[in-house]
Amino acid sequence: MSGDTGATQMAYRIRHKDRSAGAAVRRIARQQVEAALACIDGTTGDAGRTLHEVRKRCKKIRALLRLVHPGLDADGAGNAAFRAIAAPLGPRRDADVLLETFDDLLTDCSAPEVAALAPVRAALGRHRETIRARDDTDILLREARDALAATLPHIARWTLENDGFAAYSQGLEARYRRGRRTMREACRSGDAEAFHRWRKCSKDLAFHLRLLGPIWPGPMRAQRTCADALGDTLGRHHDLAVLAAQAGRMSDIPAQAVEALVAHIGARQRALAQAANALGARLYAEPPRALAKSWRRRYAAWGRERDCKG
Repeated sequence: MSGDTGATQMAYRIRHKDRSAGAAVRRIARQQVEAALACIDGTTGDAGRTLHEVRKRCKKIRALLRLVHPGLDADGAGNAAFRAIAAPLGPRRDADVLLETFDDLLTDCSAPEVAALAPVRAALGRHRETIRARDDTDILLREARDALAATLPHIARWTLENDGFAAYSQGLEARYRRGRRTMREACRSGDAEAFHRWRKCSKDLAFHLRLLGPIWPGPMRAQRTCADALGDTLGRHHDLAVLAAQAGRMSDIPAQAVEALVAHIGARQRALAQAANALGARLYAEPPRALAKSWRRRYAAWGRERDCKG
């Protein structure tokens, strides 16, 4: 299946015609579930691509839920439910990413270094085939479809405590503040897990910039571009950490090859960390409370546009 169409991308945002914040949240979540169901139903050959697309839909719904947390009554179909739907779909995609990450790393290596790392690629290939043999994608997609369809009646009953920007402000400020904190932790410690925590926060911010983008389209589009670049950079950093850990667990890779791999990974991660720090300094320049106040004013102006049109 192909990625998001323009119409679906437009759906992942608030609209003037939404009667309330609650109506917007229900609509956005429902449309993401329906898009995931259509993706599953339209699968013709590339099941791996479909698994990836369905996981992306679940991530977008979970980011939406974090935006309106804690004022949402999710009626039994909250963050944990969508995490549980996505979790079984991950191993096959993760095995593909391991090989993609390894191959990308080789672009910095000389011919002798590539030859020395050949046992790593062979082992990763065997690992991927093991995962593919173990996981029946037809069953995985059928189970995901049933679980996703079961969320629709719950989504229809979702309610929010607040309306207007108040429905979004607490979750927005909390996740942004956490992103700033995890950025500082990652920059200070250099720890891969800290960078991974920062990555999750940066992905949420990118989604929140999409969701609330209509309130100030141009500037927030620029911020979103920066957030997407940061998420991609931190994602590559995390993929390398996963590759190092996986190679270290594989008994069929010679120790010398693992050591060489880890050295190359370390060099690449340092470059990625430097790039991420530069992006993060721009993206998280504004204090959390000031950001929330600024977005609140933009939201109010956006609402007045609707009143003028009406």
